[in-house]
Amino acid sequence: MRAARVLIILLFVLCLGTAQETTTYIGHYLEPFPGPQVYKDPNSGTVFYVETDGRHVAAISGKGKLLWSKDPFKDAHLPFYRTEKPQIVYIGPAPKGVHPPGEESNKFVSIAFNSSQSGLLRMSNGDFEFLGQD
Repeated sequence: MRAARVLIILLFVLCLGTAQETTTYIGHYLEPFPGPQVYKDPNSGTVFYVETDGRHVAAISGKGKLLWSKDPFKDAHLPFYRTEKPQIVYIGPAPKGVHPPGEESNKFVSIAFNSSQSGLLRMSNGDFEFLGQD
């Protein structure tokens, strides 16, 4: 009888384990640099352009005026990590819930480097908020 209880509990735990939802993480570590990239914010119409060197990002208003140009890696004094030539391989909207306390995610653009380092750029002035690295 005791063995049957243990078996039932074991099967129950196994069923719970298989019923859980899993998420596969896809990192940007050592992704090849895709070349210049553009992301247009749907709310402001501002275009964010990753330049051909993969390090500089420029913000251009909907009227074509250069708002700012930054090198987030250099400006944040990030250490070299996993690669000798860190380049931005992703630029896009900031995920909801990923932003500094008291701020809204729609005020930031998300970037990721091929070194697995990532962070947020403030749309208004290009200030970089480092989020971490894998």
